[in-house]
Amino acid sequence: MSHEFDLSRDYPLVTLVTMVAPSPDWFVGVSGLDLIENGSWVGEKVVALHAYDAGTDSGVTFSSADVKTSPPQPIHRITTGPLVVGGSVPPLGTFTFRRIS
Repeated sequence: MSHEFDLSRDYPLVTLVTMVAPSPDWFVGVSGLDLIENGSWVGEKVVALHAYDAGTDSGVTFSSADVKTSPPQPIHRITTGPLVVGGSVPPLGTFTFRRIS
């Protein structure tokens, strides 16, 4: 999937998030990613997407029933549970940012 968007020197930061479906409240994303480095626009940047828990649902698997977390917990990177492969949780994918003009 691809999506085009405009940036300017006044607004060079990107924040994107998407849910991991189906899941209780897990997501991947980037926050405040600067696409200007050393004064120039980045030609291409690949960002590994680690899984995060939004802290609003206590489900621990993809098929868990909705279980509201009360009180909500801080957002945190997922390091345990069903996403562990070989002793750690690998990135679930990547976002590739590519300058097209």
